[in-house]
Amino acid sequence: MAFQIQYLGWVAFEFITDQGTRIVMDPLLSGRPADGISPSPVPIEKMYDADFVMITHGAGDHVGQAFEILENSEAILICDVATRHLAIEKGISEDRIYYMLSGVEYKLKDITVKALPAKHISLIKMDQGFVNGQPLSYIIGTASGEKIFFGGDTSIHSDFKLYGELYGPQFAILGVGGVDIHGQSLIELHPDEAALAAKWLGVQKAVPIHYRFDEGERFIEELKKKAPEIEGLLMKPGDRYTFQLDA
Repeated sequence: MAFQIQYLGWVAFEFITDQGTRIVMDPLLSGRPADGISPSPVPIEKMYDADFVMITHGAGDHVGQAFEILENSEAILICDVATRHLAIEKGISEDRIYYMLSGVEYKLKDITVKALPAKHISLIKMDQGFVNGQPLSYIIGTASGEKIFFGGDTSIHSDFKLYGELYGPQFAILGVGGVDIHGQSLIELHPDEAALAAKWLGVQKAVPIHYRFDEGERFIEELKKKAPEIEGLLMKPGDRYTFQLDA
């Protein structure tokens, strides 16, 4: 059994289970040139056959082109409460929106989605004003036993240990960089902290995302020091990886 992973760039991924279920995660595909984020090499049209679009929180670099994908597919949106309100404003039917709070778990087709709290913010400007919701991390489980932890935007917290003990993810995707504000990098989870988070989660493999400079390489080096038993994977936009459980 295997779980197919394609890195689309910045924070965006496509996951495909061994039964063919397709999940598009935080689909920023257009890039944000002003912030130094390049467009994805993968055309958005390839995402139109998605079964699920998952959003961790309402920031524009995570919502990305989710609504274009939803408008051109029959995909279900899985998201936080703030993103739900934005989706309704954008004309997405409520029966296609499965919104989540931390602790909620959905079983959909051959996947299980567990929502966990992220230490961040989900603030969205809408026509009627601002709406704030709870930002999320997710654990995606498959019928064949793979469990992927997707952190979204989060800072370090000791609950990573608890997640490892309770849920046992084997693969982690963690942000390690950020964009600039007033000449400083806005980084929620620094490479050394992300390496510690991966260790606490107890995963077999970990991928750094959400960075523009050398933070990915720094994460790999920190992982070698803090958790040498974990394989660090540097993925470039467009790269594919087949994740199989270690025997």
